[in-house]
Amino acid sequence: KAPAKEKEIHIWYLADLPSGPLDTYRKKASFNWKDMLYFIDGEKALAFKVTADCLCSSENTFYIFLIIDIHKYWHFLVFYDLVTSGVLDPSKRFGATLGALSGGRVSITRMALVNLKLALIVSIRFSATRRQFGPKDTEEIPVLEYQLQQWRLIPYLSAAYALEHFSKSIFMNFVEFQIGQAMRDKSDRQAELGREIHAIGCSSKPLGSWIAQRGIQECREACGGHGYLAMNRLGDLRNDNDPNCTYEGDNNVLLQQTSNYLLSLFHAKHYGGVQIESPLHSVDFLNDFHKILGSKFIATAMEECMDSAVSVGAYKWLVCFLLVESHRRLEQQRAIGMDDFDARNNSQVYYCRSLAIAYIEHYCLQRFHELSTDPETPAGLRPVLSKLCALYGLWSLSSHMATLYQGNYFSGKKPAELVQMGILTLCSQLKDDAVSLVDVFAPSDFILNSPIGRADGQLYKNLWSTVMQGSKVLERPSWWKEFCSNKAVVGSLRPKL
Repeated sequence: KAPAKEKEIHIWYLADLPSGPLDTYRKKASFNWKDMLYFIDGEKALAFKVTADCLCSSENTFYIFLIIDIHKYWHFLVFYDLVTSGVLDPSKRFGATLGALSGGRVSITRMALVNLKLALIVSIRFSATRRQFGPKDTEEIPVLEYQLQQWRLIPYLSAAYALEHFSKSIFMNFVEFQIGQAMRDKSDRQAELGREIHAIGCSSKPLGSWIAQRGIQECREACGGHGYLAMNRLGDLRNDNDPNCTYEGDNNVLLQQTSNYLLSLFHAKHYGGVQIESPLHSVDFLNDFHKILGSKFIATAMEECMDSAVSVGAYKWLVCFLLVESHRRLEQQRAIGMDDFDARNNSQVYYCRSLAIAYIEHYCLQRFHELSTDPETPAGLRPVLSKLCALYGLWSLSSHMATLYQGNYFSGKKPAELVQMGILTLCSQLKDDAVSLVDVFAPSDFILNSPIGRADGQLYKNLWSTVMQGSKVLERPSWWKEFCSNKAVVGSLRPKL
């Protein structure tokens, strides 16, 4: 009998996962994967999945592509109207146009995330079923039990969840901007929203595609020789993701757009006393940069670092520090006679580039932190989401250790030790949830198309089955006679000299 409530209907529709070796971890999970899927995807997305078979028909496929063509034409009309109306001043028109061009970059962030999620599904399911070594006189243990394997994979799993929420939420912000364009909104807020979305899009694409690039490679290596077997798809996923680093602009070049946006806001405040604020509030904290720069890392125990608010605070300091240092670097370059182009060109490495990366990492973490602490987030999901958020924050922050020490936010060896031990502890705590966490965003085995990543966890059975289904696997190769019938006579190849 089907459940009556709307939520229960969608969860009821989701098929139970097949029984197998992965059940060991699924039974230890601290949450229900179907509840997480309902929360992450939402009611409408699950309702869409219920009718997905109908949408895959040829008529509907044509209809979908027709919508895309109409959208492109409408997009052109909006741009043409902005140019010819004469209502917007050049700066507002520029901001609105920048926002309109951000759709591709926001979408690429999501494309890269899809590749990363598929690689994580394969590698974590493999790690939970592949057994290797173990304590003396006991059976071998899954490689997921090893600290090194956890440290290699689970931080990328936390990044996938952070990017999942971030990419969806910034896409909805972009939709809000597009609605404003369609309604011919020519307000100051609409133009400023375009500038902010442009800055976010130009840095979210590098964030997503670079995390996916590193993560897929780590997943591939973590699966050992199986990761390099073509049928397991990890090589294809890496190759599919690589162009995301240069689509719609090379990542390193795009980051300059974000740093220019931040520096323009800081310049206006520094010289004109203009308040720093934006429609999406991604930069509002910069108003208090003097106060933030006076703060220090105050956590004294590892348990304090398990709160993602600690990482959010550290990131606020990091962005403010890099913003001030980048501004100072630019002024130094101009003071020695360089023009604006050369000054900016010589201020990218260690300054403006790092600033843009820290800004988008902070904003991604901030949104994930808000989600994990939101009272409306289901109580049964909040603990695991909080751990994922804390891990993502500490793991991302660990790549900025040198800068944190350089600016005296960290002092002594204690902060680095706390961050490192926090990462390892969270990886260990999330180990038993890892399989269920990838089950949440796993497609069907047919779509995943990876023998070592199938939901039943029958690793070697699935590998052998896939090998036997290959084309002409039971036939002799075309060159067999050269090795059997027409063998060279022994000694005939001996040199005659």
